[in-house]
Order: sequence, then structure tokens, then C-alpha cells
Amino acid sequence: MAGAAQEGISAIVHLPETGTLIAYVVAAFVVTAVPGISVSGVVSTALARGLLPAYRFELGAALGRLSMVIIVAVALEAVTGVVSMLFDIIKYIGAAYLLYLGVRYLVSHGGIKLKHEGGTLRGWQQTTAGFLTIWSNPKALLFFGAFIPQFVDPHYTAWPQVILLGLIEIGAAFITDSGYIALSVGARSLLTGGGLVWVNRVAGVILIGAAIWLATLHR
Repeated sequence: MAGAAQEGISAIVHLPETGTLIAYVVAAFVVTAVPGISVSGVVSTALARGLLPAYRFELGAALGRLSMVIIVAVALEAVTGVVSMLFDIIKYIGAAYLLYLGVRYLVSHGGIKLKHEGGTLRGWQQTTAGFLTIWSNPKALLFFGAFIPQFVDPHYTAWPQVILLGLIEIGAAFITDSGYIALSVGARSLLTGGGLVWVNRVAGVILIGAAIWLATLHR
């Protein structure tokens, strides 16, 4: 009885293989470290209002990411319930999207855009701003839908894996955003100038490599 129960739990709560999990964690940190709309928002908030408002903004961004992960989990579970062969289609679409992102990072010359906003926002307003900032960029949801399913094992229930992988990505975003918050006051010239170009270049090469790896991955 206990063995059957343990097998039932392991069938629901499934961790990727160690190599796959390490690859995912590395990719998650690379993606979240690249300056985007959420990084711009959190850095702008840190510069204009301080650390606490910046982390309130980050909380809202994390909630936004979590809501997207839940949507992806529900949608993917519905898809896998129809036909598991769609995993291959999703895999190639995701690989193509990562390749597209990698090329864009390689040719990008932009950095973080800062906005100094006046007035005082309440805590809930700052959190709401972070949430809406994530949802104001539909590419974020597209990225979650294209990226996370690559690491989901179709032989196991999809939604717990998506939630777990999504939480890892949210944690990676929190860590990298915290680094930007810490640097935003003392290294403003670096964050706003051309110093971030090398970040885009390295991230582009890694994402292109990840796209090739995902396209050739056999389950």
C-alpha cells in the first residue's frame, strides 16, 4: 500500500533528470539576467523611490509571472490530454522562438531605459505596477509557453512540472533583479550606457545554443 502511494506521488511530482534540470536553471538565469521591461521597471523604481518600493514592484512582477505559469500549466495539461505528440510541435516552436531571441540579443545595441516618475505611490500601487508591467508585454506569456514545456516530461502529469519549473524561473528572476536593484544606485552609468551590450551578446550566443540543443533533444 505504501509503495503504491509512493509511486502515485512520484508520478505526479516528477523532477527532470539532473542534467536537464541544470540546463534549465542555467537558461532561466541567462534569460532573466538580460535587461527587459521588468528589469527596466525595477531599476527605475529603485533609482526613483528606493529599495523597498523596488521590491514591492518585484513582488508584483513575480505575481504576474506566477499567473502566466498557471495559465501555461492549465493549457499544457489540456493539450497533453488530447495528444502527447503535440509536445514535438511545441518543442520546435519553442526552439525557434529561443533562436529568434538569441539573434535579437546579438544584434541589439540597447540597454535599460530609465524613467524618473514623480509623486508617491502606495505599496499596493507599486505591486500592481509590477504585475501590470509583466502583463503589458505579451511576449512574456509567449516565452513561458515556449520555454517551460521543453523541459516537461510527457510521460508524467504536465501541470506539476510546469508549476515547479515556473517557480524556479521566478526565483531566478528575483535573484537577478535583486542584483540590478543593488547595482542601480552605485552603477547608474553602467546600467544606462553601452556596458550592457556584452550581456546581450553573451546571452544571445547561449540562447542560440539552447535552441539548437532543444531542437535536437530526444525524449
